[in-house]
Amino acid sequence: MIGFEIETEMLMEKLVTGPRQLDVISIFGMPGLGKTTLAKRLYDHESISNRFDIRLWCCSSQSYDKKSLLFELLNHICKLDTSTKEKSDDELAEKLYKHLKGKRYLIVVDDVWSQEAWDDIKRPFPDDDKGSRIILTTRLESIATYAMIDSSPHFLRLFTEEESWMLLKEKVFNEDNYCPQELEETGKQIASKCGGLPLAIVLVAGLLAKNDKEVIYWQEVGESLKSKIQGCMDIVESSYQHLPIHLQKCFLYFSSFLEDQKVPVQKLIRLWMAENFVEASSTSKSLEMIAMDYLMDLISSNLVMVAKINSLGEVKAVHIHDLVHEFSFVKAKKENFLLRINGIGAFCSSRRSWLRRIGLGIFPSSESRFKRVNILPSQVLLGEKFRLGKNINTLRFLPSVYSPIVDYDLTWKHLGVLDLGSVRLRQTLVDALQHLIHLKYLELQLCFHNIPHSICNLKKLETFIVFGYHDQPCIPVTIWSMTSLRHLHITPLYTYQPLHNLDNLQTCSDLVIFPGVYYQNFMKRFPYLEKLSCQLYSSRNSSSNFFPSFDSLSQLNSLKIGVSGELVDPYGFEDFTYPSNLKKLTLACLELPWSRILTISTLSNLEVLKLEGNAFRGRQWDVKDGEFPNLKVLKLKDLRISEWTASDDSYPSLQKVLVQWCWNLEEIPESFGSKCTMQMIEVRSCRYSVVNAALKIKETQIEEMGNSQFKVIICK
Repeated sequence: MIGFEIETEMLMEKLVTGPRQLDVISIFGMPGLGKTTLAKRLYDHESISNRFDIRLWCCSSQSYDKKSLLFELLNHICKLDTSTKEKSDDELAEKLYKHLKGKRYLIVVDDVWSQEAWDDIKRPFPDDDKGSRIILTTRLESIATYAMIDSSPHFLRLFTEEESWMLLKEKVFNEDNYCPQELEETGKQIASKCGGLPLAIVLVAGLLAKNDKEVIYWQEVGESLKSKIQGCMDIVESSYQHLPIHLQKCFLYFSSFLEDQKVPVQKLIRLWMAENFVEASSTSKSLEMIAMDYLMDLISSNLVMVAKINSLGEVKAVHIHDLVHEFSFVKAKKENFLLRINGIGAFCSSRRSWLRRIGLGIFPSSESRFKRVNILPSQVLLGEKFRLGKNINTLRFLPSVYSPIVDYDLTWKHLGVLDLGSVRLRQTLVDALQHLIHLKYLELQLCFHNIPHSICNLKKLETFIVFGYHDQPCIPVTIWSMTSLRHLHITPLYTYQPLHNLDNLQTCSDLVIFPGVYYQNFMKRFPYLEKLSCQLYSSRNSSSNFFPSFDSLSQLNSLKIGVSGELVDPYGFEDFTYPSNLKKLTLACLELPWSRILTISTLSNLEVLKLEGNAFRGRQWDVKDGEFPNLKVLKLKDLRISEWTASDDSYPSLQKVLVQWCWNLEEIPESFGSKCTMQMIEVRSCRYSVVNAALKIKETQIEEMGNSQFKVIICK
């Protein structure tokens, strides 16, 4: 982050010093100034993360929903079960209050729009004289002032011309930060015309970085900008118009998600594919890889921002700024790209109690020109008729606190995308799915246990996601005849004999595998599978060779193995070999002897290893020279191991180590202190001796290895 160094130091002092009473730090200013970015810098600062017992982040936004916000806060603290959704707002607030009581906490409440919303939000936050703090961001000075307890709110200023130029230069020229002399004068003029608004600077930089770095082009960009940026819409429009047509459609699709929503990358690119936005190329790249290239292009344009990355630095979720979202929403409707409907009453039971609870949307027949429709539960609008054009090809229900039960006869024969993950379906609606033969993306939440055999009529279906039940569902054998499937996620997914080879299947989640010879050849039906998570269901009396053969899965790079039912007989692993191309491996609850990890330690492509819930049993794990040659990330969670040793030449590529809830572990290997590749150690809920060992490794890394960037994160 460039700029606001003085502001950061001042606000840091307020967080770590000051009164023992609960204090509020308000940051306000116009859209695009970087209020959220500054709050994130404070929230993630190492001295802050180590000071507070609990840190929570939530976003209020203009469409504030009290229950949603309470869910968001509670979800960071404890595991929420289905019964929690039935609790009242007051019960949820009391639950949050009890979790925070007696703790020193830091809570960021981002984007507050009303005094009423703030009053609701702050009520569950106890003041126990622990030095707890709340950071509030808002566009409105009146809200910032209203929320303060003693001091004054902090107004976030515009960037100076020097800061604007520094930011523009960094975004355009990346790491080297060198601007050719012939571009410097024009560049400074462009930065100045952005009016000190960081968002405007970043968007302009996206244009300059993607095109020829020539004086004439830069002068044209400078002349086209207005001297004062009004809502950044001109900048967003300019950035949008410079996108290729295929990226314009992908960008506008963000309007189909809620403001401030973190969009999972996997879901986004699968929806793009179902919408036919992704064009196959002459290269060997899959459609998923091409779609990922599209996304990276949008990120490079600075219209889309990274919201979450995994341990290997891969982008897992993205989002767009609220101003950019507003632009996409207006543009999408103007171009007949998408229409959002507030309310879903007509899709539900005709009982008035349901209508009062979730509302009735309005959709005039004149709007039938729209091909994509979003439905968002909203205020009650009784007495209006609800009509929907029959030629729509996309229907998505957006996330909501309520999960209403839907019972409606589907009549939209041309649907290619049907996202019903936010509503629970009656059997009659699921039976009607067989007629939607053009579906390529289908996401369901069920309140019963039966998927009809007729689901196989959906010959074009590529992504099939089902969740919502907890008992064993009735999964028809016909699912395994759907040869167009690329991504199959049913929780849990019970196996049957596939009728055909599913050559297109790339990802499969929660596959339940029983012991027996039959399963030895099961995986041969999926020769191009890339990602698999499976549950082994065994019994203590089983004497058959347990594992299916994974040798045929030459493309598999991610594997997660857990246990469902009885514990697995470890002797079933004697002859088991892991796929040679495996890049990520997660093992949970298997209780294998540590001798079985030798097979894993020789995998040459393995970069991420997660051992969870007593994946291995025994008190000691010794790692020898040359083992785990390319491992970058190692996570140990809830293991009963007490002694862990590693030679100086083991883990030669290790970067990150995470140790969580390993209560018996005494120390982390001292040899980690001398590894030049190490970047971070995180310790959560372990003995003080483990914490001290991590801090000693940090001291060695900094003083002896010169690694000043090395971090140790301690979580209670």
